[in-house]
Amino acid sequence: MKAIACALLTLLLPLSAADPIMKHETALTTYVEKLNTHSWEQIAPNVAKDAVFIFTEGTFIGHNAAKQSFEKTFALIQNEEFSLHDISWTGVTPEVAVCHYEFRWKGLIEGREASGGGRGTTILRKVDGRWLIAHEHLGPGPRRS
Repeated sequence: MKAIACALLTLLLPLSAADPIMKHETALTTYVEKLNTHSWEQIAPNVAKDAVFIFTEGTFIGHNAAKQSFEKTFALIQNEEFSLHDISWTGVTPEVAVCHYEFRWKGLIEGREASGGGRGTTILRKVDGRWLIAHEHLGPGPRRS
């Protein structure tokens, strides 16, 4: 009987260990969905209070700085649609998950269609049992030779 119990426990442990790891992907997807609402109030609950955002315009630390940066972008790019592609998870633990990807955006700037993209890295950290964005770095794509 002990052997059967041990065998079952051995089968169940990997499943329970994988559970927190799988949720980081959902957290990233939810964050992008909330970005596309263009509402900081929708985005903020998905972002750690001390999160660091590194964009072309500068580095923004904490909710207040991030809010100002995001709202400036939302005012500049009307109807923006932001998306992530080719996401690769380079490190995942029960407490931290790191990925890199290609990002794309499109929208209207001064009434004209505009689009762009580049490469990004995001670090999610588990805070009080929830995966939150702790760090995001967006930059240009590789130079074409």
